[in-house]
Amino acid sequence: PFFNPPYADYVVYEQLCHEFMNHSRTWAAFLHGVLIWRLAVHSLGLDHLPSVVKVISTEAIPFGDLFVGDGGQTYYNDGLLEEEINFMCRTYYIDLCECDSLEVVSWWPWPNAWNASGLNVSFWSACCEDWFQTHLGNIRE
Repeated sequence: PFFNPPYADYVVYEQLCHEFMNHSRTWAAFLHGVLIWRLAVHSLGLDHLPSVVKVISTEAIPFGDLFVGDGGQTYYNDGLLEEEINFMCRTYYIDLCECDSLEVVSWWPWPNAWNASGLNVSFWSACCEDWFQTHLGNIRE
């Protein structure tokens, strides 16, 4: 059987996502990539971008992404945990058949699915925005 979560669940998800995004470490969603970036913008708006670019959270070293420069210098930047990416995509783990296996579904595609799609052109294009608005409209129906 196909699982179709109620729209009320999505409304709760949007509120939780907004609360989640109000922590400075989770601003890494703005730096993560195309669809995760767009979900962050949908949650908080573009007004937060200047703060995100200028600030690194105190959790960047223990939880962030490590980068090594050409000269061997190390740099840290905020990064999202896999659980946080799953949250941003609104992932469900559903036991549909009661057979010790879970089906994994989400409201939004995971980054690896997005990267393999024809919409992945390394920036947020007009086609990406059309897809996003159509998908969001379908969820809200």
